[in-house]
Amino acid sequence: MIELVDIPQKAREQIEQIGAMDLIVAVLGRSDPVALDGVLEGVRESIAKLYSPVRTLMIHSGESLEDSASQDAVRTLAFPLPPIAGDPAQSIGDAYHAVFSVGRNLGARAVVILVSDVESITPHWIYSLARPVLELDFDLVTPCYGHARSQGLLNSSIVAPITRALYGKRIEHPLGPDFGFSGRLVERRLNTTANPRGHSHPRSLASIAVDAICDGLEVCQAHVGVRHYPPTDWMNQSSVLTQILGPLFTEAEFHASQWQRVRGSQAVAAFGETSVSDAEPEAADVRRMIDSFQLGWRNLQEIWSLVLPPGTLLELSKLSKLPAEQFHMPDRLWARIVYDFALGHRLRLLNPDHLLRAMTPLYLAWVASYTLESAIIEPGAVAQRLEVLALAFEAAKPYLVSRWRWPDRFNP
Repeated sequence: MIELVDIPQKAREQIEQIGAMDLIVAVLGRSDPVALDGVLEGVRESIAKLYSPVRTLMIHSGESLEDSASQDAVRTLAFPLPPIAGDPAQSIGDAYHAVFSVGRNLGARAVVILVSDVESITPHWIYSLARPVLELDFDLVTPCYGHARSQGLLNSSIVAPITRALYGKRIEHPLGPDFGFSGRLVERRLNTTANPRGHSHPRSLASIAVDAICDGLEVCQAHVGVRHYPPTDWMNQSSVLTQILGPLFTEAEFHASQWQRVRGSQAVAAFGETSVSDAEPEAADVRRMIDSFQLGWRNLQEIWSLVLPPGTLLELSKLSKLPAEQFHMPDRLWARIVYDFALGHRLRLLNPDHLLRAMTPLYLAWVASYTLESAIIEPGAVAQRLEVLALAFEAAKPYLVSRWRWPDRFNP
């Protein structure tokens, strides 16, 4: 029996009795009994579609479900996974680590981890994340979610385009948080617990897709369906930026020698059909976002001037004077701003949290610009609009490479 990591004794005893498994499905989201029963039925339906029988264990942190063992293709195991609280990105990483430990111990060929609200999760969702690993020998399956045009904007405006530009793979949601993993990748994750700072601690979500790409593993993405997002508090985005962008920029430092050699980008294999949400949340208050940016321009120039070159500051000065109906942030400008903050994070120009919080008014300026623009385009054109943004990040990459290598040389 391989040593289990961070697993309670009672659960260890249960795992010893379970024996080998082909597939682990772990539910890290809400765990009331009714919802878990629904997911369990979804797991059963999903594995029934696979080409050959698959011994499956569903892990959750709720009350124990009835385990029919020999009569059921799906066993269940309940134990307290690390809670998703405090810093969600890090606590999710801790929970992943515990699940990986179980997967390795049971010799699983695939591990599917579900973090999204279980109300989003359908049998197709589970099947889409498991099948490419079990039947097509992929190592990592990243999700493609359907959602409204005003949702997932931090991913659309920064996470996805910078991941694509730096590492050369077009992945829609590199931070998941719902993934399918091969046994090979699980083993690598458990053997690489040290984070880029050298501390022995589970790596962040930002490292999952990036490590797989840089290690030359087989990565694909699956259209899983519509994801339910909680309402966005646009005027309180600072903590979200620090939690998401801090690990993302740290990974850029860790893998700098690799991404500086990457040119262009390539599509990864994608499975399933695109889903579109028909529920559009209440429109964001563009006026308040622009006001926040203008306030930032008045109060944060001293900090921004540590990070941004003179040419960018001049463009922001012009942007701060535009009336709301003409407000527009060019893609080229936004890409350079993101790259400059990544560089500022690397150089420790000030406390990393303070640095990323100072980016908030600039992010809100981009959201305001995008919101105004997307309101007048057809829903089907949104994906193309974001593709243009991603291409702008690719086009600006030489700027980042130059500043990364010679950080004291401003490029107005």
